[in-house]
Amino acid sequence: MKSSRRPLAKTAAVALVAVIGLAACTSDPSARRVAEDLVRTETQDEPVVQECMLQVIDDYDAEFGLDNLGDDAQSDNAEIAAAANATLDEFEAALAACR
Repeated sequence: MKSSRRPLAKTAAVALVAVIGLAACTSDPSARRVAEDLVRTETQDEPVVQECMLQVIDDYDAEFGLDNLGDDAQSDNAEIAAAANATLDEFEAALAACR
């Protein structure tokens, strides 16, 4: 029987973008925190996959700032949005590669 669950990488990327939409409230957790929590929950029985995905989150947050990346993906400037969305696609692929 197949599960109808989204792949974790896609879910993490979607969660990242969703968190950005909530960024106006200062009490909301950061995009990094949401992504880490999601990965920990979804991979609790897969420690190798979990460690890999957490490292991907750490790397992308250090290089791009996940909150900034999400903001840029929603930019009215088409060039900024396109570049950010391309990076989010790379982020998703890097997460998926952990499996």
